[in-house]
Amino acid sequence: MENGSSDDDLYIDDPSHPIPYVYNCDVEAIIKSGGSDLSIVVASPLGSDTRSLKRLLKKIETYLRFIGSEEFRTESGVPTVDNTRIVVHLHKASDPAVLRALSQCHDWVMDNNAKLIVEYL
Repeated sequence: MENGSSDDDLYIDDPSHPIPYVYNCDVEAIIKSGGSDLSIVVASPLGSDTRSLKRLLKKIETYLRFIGSEEFRTESGVPTVDNTRIVVHLHKASDPAVLRALSQCHDWVMDNNAKLIVEYL
């Protein structure tokens, strides 16, 4: 996945943040029969501050752009809600507002041929 063109300080690489790299795929598991599981790993507690929530949403957007790319189709085939998942592995001590924000993303992700799953670490 490529880095976006935005120079907004919200999205620059920040190894100290729970979402350190907004424009990188944390983990991709390609499914032999087609599709992929793309994981976002939030290994430390994520707060409900504007910066954190925007970084999370931008990360999901980055994954959706990848799912819609020719590169994805070459590696994983045609994405569908049944064969392509974005799995957010969320630290169990994250602010409950993060889960509420993620719950509002399901339709957005489905409209882009994937399913959103949230699991706790």
